[in-house]
Amino acid sequence: MGGMITDDIDAYMSRDWDAVRRWKDEYCAERIARLGPMEAFRMAEGLRQQALWINPSWPTPAERREDLAAHERLSEAFRRAAAATRR
Repeated sequence: MGGMITDDIDAYMSRDWDAVRRWKDEYCAERIARLGPMEAFRMAEGLRQQALWINPSWPTPAERREDLAAHERLSEAFRRAAAATRR
């Protein structure tokens, strides 16, 4: 028993989400290529603002510490990789 609302939900759920993701990735890459690195910053800032609107307490102090630790681990991995390529 279909109806307008359930038909719309079915249509939405059956979208080709891989194609949507590819289109979005291509769109963002084109914007950054055309408008420069500051566009990437503007896009990221927009996402950050949206996250804060949804959850004003984000990120928590614990999440900030976890994020910093992850960046430190990545930085160290890059340093080790660079040192290994110089040998």
